[in-house]
Amino acid sequence: MLETQENSRALQMPGSTIGVKKVKVYDTPSPDGQISGTPHVHLLCTEMYLVLQGSGGVEVIDKNGFSTIELLPHSTLIFSPGTIHRLINPNRNLELLVIEQSGLPEYGDNIVCFRSEWLESDSRFAEAMRVKSFEDAYLRRARGVEGFLQLKAAFSESLAVGQEALGRFYQLGLQRTSHLHLKWKNAIADGALAEAQNTLGKLISLDSGDISHLFESQQYLIQATEHSKLGFCGHLIPYA
Repeated sequence: MLETQENSRALQMPGSTIGVKKVKVYDTPSPDGQISGTPHVHLLCTEMYLVLQGSGGVEVIDKNGFSTIELLPHSTLIFSPGTIHRLINPNRNLELLVIEQSGLPEYGDNIVCFRSEWLESDSRFAEAMRVKSFEDAYLRRARGVEGFLQLKAAFSESLAVGQEALGRFYQLGLQRTSHLHLKWKNAIADGALAEAQNTLGKLISLDSGDISHLFESQQYLIQATEHSKLGFCGHLIPYA
């Protein structure tokens, strides 16, 4: 691995978008028969999916109800906080590069689409989120699919019924993660905000004719590894 210069500022991802991972989407069936990942939502993070290989789709629930977005080879999907998303892998060949704003999901910005009984207390939520094996990951997915289908059914009744159910889910997600807000704030302040300010400082230097920061250039190589982690959507290779 290439080394950075000693005593230099640590090299960050562009814009400090530090949540980068390769995902091989689960290729086993969920309780409803779909070959899929785990339906979940982010309360703060904007996320991007870049299709590296294969094809599939994303099932989405938001204020407008349920929809499906097709994912073709090399296409890119960007979605904002509040988008409940479930990756679908019917051909069992879908692999993605996932880019997460400020790496916030790694700081707990993940709410699986559980039914209310798993979201109404910190202890029950922690129990449902805990994964140590394939069996745990598939059980978490099964519980998430149950809640996802319940929300989907609410929107089938009417838009108003669906939005009310969605609002309750969002509120429970907020309650389960409110203790993490300081950690999220620090991740943004020390990451994306600091990087933006650093880049602005370099521009001010260039405007004055100062090119000294160009002599502080760095390189950092991240070696590929095996899929080493069980995530919400599939097997992960974390890059940053």
